[in-house]
Amino acid sequence: MENIKQAIRSVIKDFTHLDSICSVLVNAAGNDTINYDSVQAAAGPSTGEVLLELWEWRLLLPVRSSKCGEWDARIMWMQPGEVFEMPNISRVLITNAIQSGKWDTIWAIRQLFQKMGEPDWEKMPILVRELKDSCVHNVISGTRIGSACGHHGLREKTGALIAVLKGAGIISPKLMAMDRSRMESASPLYEFNPSIYGESG
Repeated sequence: MENIKQAIRSVIKDFTHLDSICSVLVNAAGNDTINYDSVQAAAGPSTGEVLLELWEWRLLLPVRSSKCGEWDARIMWMQPGEVFEMPNISRVLITNAIQSGKWDTIWAIRQLFQKMGEPDWEKMPILVRELKDSCVHNVISGTRIGSACGHHGLREKTGALIAVLKGAGIISPKLMAMDRSRMESASPLYEFNPSIYGESG
C-alpha cells in the first residue's frame, strides 16, 4: 500500500482521504469493475468524498450513463448496486504504481499502446504530451489533435488514433455545452484525462 500512496501523491494533492482512495484503487485495478459495496468497504464513512475525488481525476468512472459511454454523460449514484470502472490508461498507471511506487506516465502510455497493437506506439508518449499541452481547461479540439498527429507524421491516421485514444481512456468526446470561444467552433471537442500527467501537471 505504501507504493501506491507514494505515487498517488503526485496526482491527488488533498491527502485527507489518501488511505481510502488508495484502498479503492488497489481493489479496482485488479477487476474489470468495482461495485458500490466494495468501495464502501474500503472507504467507509468517506465513500462519497472518495468517489467524487476519483471521478474528478477520471481514475474511476460510474458505469451508469444518461445516453452513451462518454465521461460527461456518466451519472454518479452513490447507492448499493452501482458499478464503477477504471479507464484503461488509469488501470495501467495504477497497476504500475502499486508495484513501483511511481506515477510513470511515459512507461504507461508505451505499455498500453504496445499492448493495444498500435504500430506507432513508440511515438505515443510524445503525441499524448503534446495533446495535454494543447488543452484549454483540459479540453482539446479534433483540429488540434489532427495538428499534433501531423507534427509526428501521423496526420493520415488522425481518425484512427482518435478512436484509439478514446479506447485507451486518454480522451473522451465532450458532449456538454461549454464556452467555445478559445476552441475551433466547428471541430469536435474532447476531454483529456487529467490524471495522466499528474506527476508534472
